[in-house]
Amino acid sequence: MVKIGQLFSSKSQSCPICGTGNSAKESRPIPLRHPVPRAILASLCKTCGENIPWIAYPACRVCGRAERCGDCARRTKRHYEASRCAVRYDGRMKDWLALYKYRGDEGLENALAAMLAFAYERLSDATGSAFQRITAVPLAPERLQDRGFNQAEKLARRLAEWYGLSYSPVLSRLRHTEKQSLKTRRSRITDMKGNFAAEAEALFSGSESPVRLLIVDDVYTTGSTLDECARVLREAAEGEGGIDIFGLMWARS
Repeated sequence: MVKIGQLFSSKSQSCPICGTGNSAKESRPIPLRHPVPRAILASLCKTCGENIPWIAYPACRVCGRAERCGDCARRTKRHYEASRCAVRYDGRMKDWLALYKYRGDEGLENALAAMLAFAYERLSDATGSAFQRITAVPLAPERLQDRGFNQAEKLARRLAEWYGLSYSPVLSRLRHTEKQSLKTRRSRITDMKGNFAAEAEALFSGSESPVRLLIVDDVYTTGSTLDECARVLREAAEGEGGIDIFGLMWARS
């Protein structure tokens, strides 16, 4: 568990993103209520802290994009209620995520999870109800073996720890697909069909119905992955009880 005292062992602590000293940073607003992610964001140097492209006022109330969203306008049916994202996926955020994925540094994990907490608090405020369960979009076994960890699961587990949620690994990926960022929207939708399986029994164990579930991933591009995960979860939940599914993504492309 990350404790506030561990984050500020000395004034010369380095920024968890860039590694530079942050003792000379100026005071700046931290858009979070929870003290632990607040403290993590406060530990960023002035440059890193001021360059986070927060999505504070989403234009699309479905996916949380900062601009009007053509993907949501074209989708005739969706299987999740809504999604929110913490930041715009600009060049700097791509670099930060790549550093985490391929270096796996705990300081980077803390920082990215703290940023995701911003989206979590905004989504909680917007929906007006508490979430009971949280899960993550799974990696294919080949990619998990290659990378050594699932970044979405690690971020989801951080939120579960901070906000008292129950983490439930209720999704599995059935096959390996190429990177979605290299594909067209139509190809993404096609590739995701039948790519996930869900086990809802554990999801409803010890929970009142309807279960309010968060699905976490790192980047929302078209919503195809989130929608397919939500679809198989709803199918698996038939006869078990009600389920309300929401997406929570670190970045929106």
